Amino acid sequence: MKHIHHIIPKHMGGKDNSENLIELTVKEHADAHRKLYEEHGYWQDYCAWQSLSGQMTNDEAIRYAQSMAFKGKNHTKETIQKMRESCKKRTERQRADGTLERANKKRSEAMKGKKKAPEAIENWKKSRRGYKHSPETIAKIKAKRALQKNVKGIIKSEE
Repeated sequence: MKHIHHIIPKHMGGKDNSENLIELTVKEHADAHRKLYEEHGYWQDYCAWQSLSGQMTNDEAIRYAQSMAFKGKNHTKETIQKMRESCKKRTERQRADGTLERANKKRSEAMKGKKKAPEAIENWKKSRRGYKHSPETIAKIKAKRALQKNVKGIIKSEE
């Protein structure tokens, strides 16, 4: 099987013209991206090399590329606000049609009975350290706990 390889990769400004394209085997294509990565250090070549050589699945390559694409880039306040609004609208839409609840339930079912790695638990604890609830949130939590105690008391008295 043959692959078409950009001699100068598109991420380095290469074009799709015939002078910049070469036909290679899959192994040659992987080696070409390995050499480019070793010479220039671009994550795109690392990802291509790893996926072409079978060291990374396509799904892993996609996740890697998505995680690297915006690394180190700063967003403007306006862009951040637009992303928040978009996320809020998407969440509202998912709540309205039930997809959010179904996804959460499916995720919860998948995790039942599975133990988290000690490092994962410790990382979660570290991320929450120093987190302070607002006075309003504390009041809501207390009210909810009091309501739960009352409901439990009523259920026990009925038994």
